[in-house]
Amino acid sequence: MLEIRNVVKTFGKNVTAVDGVSLSLSHGVVGLIGHNGAGKTTLMQMIATLARPSSGQILFQGADIVKTPDAIRRRIGYLPQDFGVYPNLTALEFMQYFAALKKLRDPARIRQLLEMVNLHDHADRPASTFSGGMRRRLGIAQALLNDPDILIVDEPTAGLDPEERLRFRHLLSELGFRKLVIMSTHIVSDVESMASQLAIMRNGKLIAFETPDEIVGRARGRIWSAQVGSEHYDALRARVQVLHAQRQGGKLSLRIAHPHSPCEGAQLAEPSLEEALMEQRYALNRAQELPV
Repeated sequence: MLEIRNVVKTFGKNVTAVDGVSLSLSHGVVGLIGHNGAGKTTLMQMIATLARPSSGQILFQGADIVKTPDAIRRRIGYLPQDFGVYPNLTALEFMQYFAALKKLRDPARIRQLLEMVNLHDHADRPASTFSGGMRRRLGIAQALLNDPDILIVDEPTAGLDPEERLRFRHLLSELGFRKLVIMSTHIVSDVESMASQLAIMRNGKLIAFETPDEIVGRARGRIWSAQVGSEHYDALRARVQVLHAQRQGGKLSLRIAHPHSPCEGAQLAEPSLEEALMEQRYALNRAQELPV
C-alpha cells in the first residue's frame, strides 16, 4: 500500500531530520517510536503531504505522492499531536465544517463517526468544553470522515487519563484490522498492546523495523533480576545498566540489562517490550562508543 524509498528531509544546510528511511507498509498498526527529535513527526508530515522530501520517493499504491499528492490526500486521515478545536462550534458543527472542507455531504456518516468514538451523546456540546480525551476522539472522527486507507496519528494518547488511553487503544486497534494506522508515541504500553510492527528511529535514521515479539526475543538472555543491599548499589550501577530499581525492605530489587550475569544471585528474567527497547538502545550506545 505505502512504500517509502530512501527518503531524506533536510532543513537548511546542516540539519537532517530524516536520513535515508525506507519502509514498505500494508494494513495493521505500525508504532513509530524514538526520542524527541528522532524524525518521527517529520516523516509523518511527509507521508501526509504536509512537507516534501528533500530526496527519495513515497509511493501510495504505486503513485509518487510528491508528484501527484492528490493520489493520497483523498485516502488519508491525519491527527496531529496538537489538535485544536474551534471554541464556538459544537462537536456536530465541527464535523460538518470538516466534512464541507473535504467535500463530503453525508449527515449519516457524521453521526456514525460520532457514535463510533462515543461522542454521539455530546454532539451538541461546544467542543471547547471537552476533556483532552474527548478532543482526541473528535480528532479521530474528523480524520476518518473520508474513510481513509491510511490513518496517521501523532502521540494520540499523550496527556490522557488511563481510561481514555485504554479506549483510544481499543479504537485504533480495531481500525488496524482494515486500514494502515501509523502511530508515533513515547508510551511503550500503547504499541505493546496493539502494534503489529515497530519502526524505531534514532537521529533521523530507521534503526529497526520488527514485530514486538522479535524485539523481545532478541533481548532474552540479556535481562536479569537481582536483589542487592543498598550499600552495593552504586558500585553495581557504575558497571552495568540498571533498568529499574525498587526498594524492598532493606534491599533493592533490580532489573538489569547485561549480556552476562551482572552480580551474584542474579537470575535471568523474561523481558518486557519496554525493557527490550531500553536494552537495544543501550547496546547501540555501547557499540557507538567502541573505537573504530
